[in-house]
Amino acid sequence: MKHIRWDMLALPLAGIALGLFLIFRPFSATAALCSLVGWLLLLAGGIGIVNALAFQRATWLSSPLLPFSVAGAIIGLFFILSPNMLVSLVGVIVCVFLLVTGMTNVQAGIQRRRWGDRAWWLPLIVGVLCVGLGLYTLFAPGATAAFIMRLVGVMMLCSGLVNLLNMLDWRE
Repeated sequence: MKHIRWDMLALPLAGIALGLFLIFRPFSATAALCSLVGWLLLLAGGIGIVNALAFQRATWLSSPLLPFSVAGAIIGLFFILSPNMLVSLVGVIVCVFLLVTGMTNVQAGIQRRRWGDRAWWLPLIVGVLCVGLGLYTLFAPGATAAFIMRLVGVMMLCSGLVNLLNMLDWRE
């Protein structure tokens, strides 16, 4: 008789639960992720400072690690105290990416039309859509971060469901 390995069931169920959380609570998930990034930067900066000062007996001029460690610790503390700043930063990065990609596609569509390509309108439409999304993300960076979290949540939910179905079908 086939049996379920409960230890292999935990990861797909955790993926499904996390995916649902990201879909239904994207702002809480974004704030938690930004705080986590802040804590990791603070921890890495603190360890780098201790390493540079205690073990290398470094000064500001003799160790290239020390200024980067201090900067990392300060940035991490800043992200911990104001996680919404990182959310806005993610929105700006997505905005720039979409605008550059959109402009490139518009230019490619125009160039392909000059060359006589019959499918010149495809990159043009994709480019216009990307520019439109880029402009939207410029004015709504928080909504952009929530959209990205929901998208990641859908991907995690699908991955968890596929892994769960595979695990149930692949029982020993």
